[in-house]
Amino acid sequence: MFFSCLGLRQRKFCSAIVSHLLVFLWAFPAAADTGVRTHNDRGQFIANEFLIKARSVEAVRTLSLEFSLSFNAQPILQTADGQWYKVTDEGASANFDELRAFIYSNHFLSENVLNVERQLLWHSLNSVADPKPEVPPRLPRRKRTDPLMNKVYGVQKIQSLAAWTKSAGSENVIVADIDTGIDYNHPDLINNMWRNVKEIADDGRDNDGNGYTDDVLGWDFTNKESLPWDDNGHGTHTSGSIAATGGNGIGISGVAQRASLMALKFLDGEGSGTTEDAILAIRYAINNGASILSNSWGGDEYSKALEDAISEAAARNVLFVAAAGNDGTNNDTLPMYPAAYNLPNVIAVAASDSQDKLADFSNYGVNSVHLAAPGDYIYSTLPEGKYGVNSGTSMACPHVAGAAALLKAYRPGLSAIDIKRILLQSVDKVPDYADKIASGGRLNVDRALSIVAAETTPEAH
Repeated sequence: MFFSCLGLRQRKFCSAIVSHLLVFLWAFPAAADTGVRTHNDRGQFIANEFLIKARSVEAVRTLSLEFSLSFNAQPILQTADGQWYKVTDEGASANFDELRAFIYSNHFLSENVLNVERQLLWHSLNSVADPKPEVPPRLPRRKRTDPLMNKVYGVQKIQSLAAWTKSAGSENVIVADIDTGIDYNHPDLINNMWRNVKEIADDGRDNDGNGYTDDVLGWDFTNKESLPWDDNGHGTHTSGSIAATGGNGIGISGVAQRASLMALKFLDGEGSGTTEDAILAIRYAINNGASILSNSWGGDEYSKALEDAISEAAARNVLFVAAAGNDGTNNDTLPMYPAAYNLPNVIAVAASDSQDKLADFSNYGVNSVHLAAPGDYIYSTLPEGKYGVNSGTSMACPHVAGAAALLKAYRPGLSAIDIKRILLQSVDKVPDYADKIASGGRLNVDRALSIVAAETTPEAH
């Protein structure tokens, strides 16, 4: 499955970007696979790659032998009832309908192959070079004013300034931004970048044995390398809203003035990402200590593989914050995934504007979208040390991820489900949201921290 980031560089591009969020599942009749990449009027997919969930590797091997497919015996995801594998048709000759029909007709396969999906795609723009990570400069001993804070109405709208008197965040809270990567040398982000202290940079070895070599900042799943550089701009913008460094005398502050930003790039410079890479990014995050995942991307078709990965995050007490989508439609009837997965650790976020109106591009859904957060004309960080404005539910999502980071820093023992409950319970109610948003309101992180304080004695501040 392929996904796209849910941000709008300019409002007039909303419909164009939304048109790239169309995806395929195996229930949809397949066109003949005639090349490495093909597409039709519903979207794009990699024609010779499939994801298969099976009870055993023997089932995948049997299917592969019948259709001359290749596969890696190492599954990309393990679940209680089976494993997900990527299968590749090197000759680009296998017909998807024939593949499914053969599974149904073969008793062994029909009993042991649980699901089949395609790899699908979408795009965004931008292009930048790939520098080496730098040593972070020391922060000033005394807090300094962030000179561009007057531009970040969203951070102020959700009462972050009052919240910072209770919790400014902590480097012990790891937030994984699963996106297009991050400009990890940005002066407003470099001090809040997560660093894998068990890994030695550039020695060509997997020092910590986690399966990734030289992963000192995270990982680039698109290019299969250790530097998750943002060659699009989207991921750097979302990361700034989460945790641009506060009090450093530079630029802005994110909602969490202190946090550890884990850079996980699964979308390339054109904004393209697969289900496989999304799953690998999620698994990397939860296996390397992230407690909050920020996901400003989506598609309008269901993927069982992706749902299984997010379910694994739930089982590991990891919060999954997701952008609701930019179609301006009701997710209750036209779901946008992954925001629409009905899982206990998922928070689906709509976009509000500076007047607390629901942004005209924002998806909604009284049963499937949990709360709103500022997402219209949001000022944040951009690659090459720059700043700029973007709009979209992509921009709303990181405000909630940053708020979750403040709660987790204030009381580390909070579970993902607790954080979700408190964030929804503490919103500023907006009458217009009553029949559109489950909580009926917009994020208020100061009130959320007050609820945490009232419920129990904080473990940390």
